[in-house]
Amino acid sequence: MADDTLTGLTREQAAAILMDASPGARVVGVERMDGGIETGAYEVLCADPLRNSVVKVYAKDEGWKLLKEIGVYRLLRENAITQVPKLLGGAGPNGVLGLPYLVMSKLPGTTVAAISGTMPDAELADVYRQMGSLLASVHAIGQDAYGYLTTDIIDPQPSSEANMKATLNRVSQSYLDTTGDRELYEAAHSYLGARSDLFALCRRPVLLHNDFHEGNVIVAQTPEGPVVSGLIDVENAMAGDPVADLAKTHSYSIRGNRVKLDALFEGYGEAPVEWERRFRLFELVQSFELWDFFRSVGMRDKLGPLADELRAIIAAD
Repeated sequence: MADDTLTGLTREQAAAILMDASPGARVVGVERMDGGIETGAYEVLCADPLRNSVVKVYAKDEGWKLLKEIGVYRLLRENAITQVPKLLGGAGPNGVLGLPYLVMSKLPGTTVAAISGTMPDAELADVYRQMGSLLASVHAIGQDAYGYLTTDIIDPQPSSEANMKATLNRVSQSYLDTTGDRELYEAAHSYLGARSDLFALCRRPVLLHNDFHEGNVIVAQTPEGPVVSGLIDVENAMAGDPVADLAKTHSYSIRGNRVKLDALFEGYGEAPVEWERRFRLFELVQSFELWDFFRSVGMRDKLGPLADELRAIIAAD
């Protein structure tokens, strides 16, 4: 395959992949799964549905993401977190597809995002309590420094403050270079600098999923009610302040919904000290990161509204 991206996984390719990853499985179809702007995730449908698998495909130069996800999933299992896919196999760019890919078991259920809008409050709260408990288990895994993870921590920083300042410097500079909007650039740096004491509330760096939202949490319906059956998509994992994870969950999935928020904190075990101010601090940096991501993938229609959200975060405190 000459191209660096894959536009579709064929049944023949899927059968060749599962020949090693799941011997004896008979492939009957392939479906593109939701999500994944930069990468492709495909459900491989088998004659025995219990053998259905997921193949996640990376760009040719993203073999490090394959290794990272393998490492993070293994770390989670080593720490007794079992609500993650089983790893069935994978290959680098010299494999069947000519691109790196990872083969995983298909977790039972569907994403919380697909059903949360129709769930009664009692069930929604139950799901969010389970999500909070799961995230607390992830945050129980300590790390040696703060920073983005690949197979190691990239540019490790000694504190949450140092890490967030380094991140803001990088992504806000991209914003300034692209827009010339020095007013928002300087307002963001002033905002973070005036509240740097909030970073000191973090006691130690921990493993962060760094994308813990309804689209990456799987829930299965059972006679006893909804059960969180899986956590997926760990390619953004990092080492940092646990409040950064909670803030992103709030920003992406909760957005002021008290049923969700109260249940998340209940399952997590506590509401972090100064959580509202800390959430806004991390949401500021995360929104600049998201702005830079949208810019990099050409989603220009999202840039203006996101800049408005940044101004609103600054104005709210």
